[in-house]
Amino acid sequence: MSHALLVALALAGPGTAQQQPAPQPRIVVELRIFNGATEVTSSTRVTLHRAGERTAPVAQIGPREGRIEIDVPAGIYDAQAILEREGRVISIRWAERLVVMPYPDEAGRHLEVVNFQNGFGALQLRWKESDAPAEAVVYAAGMRDTEAGVRLAGPGYALFVLPAGRYDVQTRTGDRPAWHTGIEVPLNRTRLWIVP
Repeated sequence: MSHALLVALALAGPGTAQQQPAPQPRIVVELRIFNGATEVTSSTRVTLHRAGERTAPVAQIGPREGRIEIDVPAGIYDAQAILEREGRVISIRWAERLVVMPYPDEAGRHLEVVNFQNGFGALQLRWKESDAPAEAVVYAAGMRDTEAGVRLAGPGYALFVLPAGRYDVQTRTGDRPAWHTGIEVPLNRTRLWIVP
């Protein structure tokens, strides 16, 4: 055998099978469904697909009280939400290209809010465990006299479903209030914001 052939065989190593890619980490996707500012998760069917692949769903979940949770590999997904009332379809909404990745601030859980009404987004507030506040209030940017939305609870977070735009957030830990200004709530998306 030639020297070059021996070197090539040594570099190839035993066997010529291709290495399998490492499996994607699994993440719990939490879906909460709204019609404007009103939660309608308990009246909604959800089908989750890999982004752009509508033939083979990853999961199909019927209406549930509270939140819908799905354990999926990291990736990009499309979700179809179907709002039903008394057995009739009221509305259908697609939420496309939902990015579900193992972000360190999410600790293996990812929240997505789907809204049947146009013009809305969602703001998810998380704190370090030791700094969980007694309250969080959201105001339209620069207008601190009227609250802009109602705080909804979730496991380890507060959620505000609001018209897309900029907001000022007041948090309070103990008797120490803090203002956080100009936080953007994106259109048709859920923004995770870690309270400093």
